[in-house]
Formats: sequence, structure tokens, C-alpha cells
Amino acid sequence: MHIQELLIRYGLVAVLIGSAFEGDFSLILAGVVAHLGIFPFTEAVAVGAVGSLVGDSIWYGFGRFRGPRFKEGKLYRRVGPTIDRLARRLGPWELLAARFVYGTKAASMVFWGLHGLTLPRFLIIDAIGCVIGSFVFTGVGYLVSGSATVLLGKVRRLQLWLLGAVIVGAVVVYLINRTAKHELHLDEREQD
Repeated sequence: MHIQELLIRYGLVAVLIGSAFEGDFSLILAGVVAHLGIFPFTEAVAVGAVGSLVGDSIWYGFGRFRGPRFKEGKLYRRVGPTIDRLARRLGPWELLAARFVYGTKAASMVFWGLHGLTLPRFLIIDAIGCVIGSFVFTGVGYLVSGSATVLLGKVRRLQLWLLGAVIVGAVVVYLINRTAKHELHLDEREQD
């Protein structure tokens, strides 16, 4: 079952779980589903923000209690320098920026848990970021959902054209291959 089917079938519960564990894509799809009238946009934003805060708090907890182990991990080594630069520049408000810098959100939560940001301060700053992020990503989904229907129709037509091109290409390759083998066999017979 695809995530969009889960959102339609389970509604706001799926938004809550999706935003906690998957994140941005779930929120964009929640906006699309809200545009379809399955649930209200404002509820999608609110539930998405709560789900994001729950997921972020779990990552923060990992950083707080298992930080050194995460610091040695591949993900943290890859995005850690970016987070460190942003954190030096922005302080804990980097939590807001992490929402929009691809690949740094979970590592940022671990970073601030590891570096001892107090839980109340983390929750206040991250809650602001969760509301902003939920509004932006759900809003994007809501705004593009009308275009998505038209785009899906065009994509399906394009897929048919591509399928036809692949079939024609396969036939051409087969014919060239067969002709080349035939020519090579004639050349071998002439040499014997």
C-alpha cells in the first residue's frame, strides 16, 4: 500500500505517523489529500506539526542518551560538518533551518541532544520549526494538488510513448544484431 493510499484510508492518524517517521513527503501528500477534501487543511497542518515534534523529540533523545555512538555513525559524519557550521552561525535556531536543508533534520536533532540543549528550550524552538515546516510542506502539497492531477495524465501518456520507443528500439537492436551476425557468418564462409 502506498503512502497516499494510507493517508486517504487512515486520514489524520496517517499524517501523524507519517510526519513523525517519514517527514516532508508525508506532509506534502497530506496537503494533496486535504485539497481533495478528505480532511481540513488546518487539521493537517496541526497534526503534521505534532507528528514532526514527536519524531524530532525521539531523535533528540537518541542524541541525549546515545550521542557518542551516533557521532561515530556514517550519517552524522556526512552531515555533521554542515550542521556544525549552521549551529555556530545560528545557535539552537539551526533547528528551524534544518527543516529546510535536505538531509540534516534528524542529524540536527541528534546534534542538539548530544550538545546538551535543554529539553524545554529544544521543545520550544523545535515546536516553532515544526509548525512552520508543516505549514510550508502541507501548503505546497495543497497548492500543487490541482496541477498534480493534470500532470499524472501527462505522465501516463509520456509513459506510453516511452514504452513504444523502448519496443521500437528493441526491435531495431534485434534487427541490427541479426543483420550483423548474418554478415559475419558470410564473411567467415568466404574466408574458408
